[in-house]
Amino acid sequence: MEDGTMEHYRRELRRTAWRAAYRQRILYSRELPWLEKDEEPGPGQRRADEADRSVREFVDSIPFDKGKAVIEALFIEDKTEAEAAALLGISQQGVSKWKRKSLLYLRRMLSSSL
Repeated sequence: MEDGTMEHYRRELRRTAWRAAYRQRILYSRELPWLEKDEEPGPGQRRADEADRSVREFVDSIPFDKGKAVIEALFIEDKTEAEAAALLGISQQGVSKWKRKSLLYLRRMLSSSL
């Protein structure tokens, strides 16, 4: 009986994993349709370009140069705090401080504009 139960759970796990992978492929193809086709960019890519411009505008609105550089390194270039610290020539604590300060500034700016 134990073998049958384990096999049942394995089948269910495989089925669930397949469904999750399938959903991810569908989402990926919707979000990045231009990767599959050599056509003109679709509405999904235009929205992504608009989002990139919006993010750039928000990052550029940060009044602190170090904070701007930290946010760009961490979130746009996808670096770790240690990598950003080495890149910017500051300590990892400094990166953490500037990240916290800059995100707080962006949060306040966005909440006041709503």
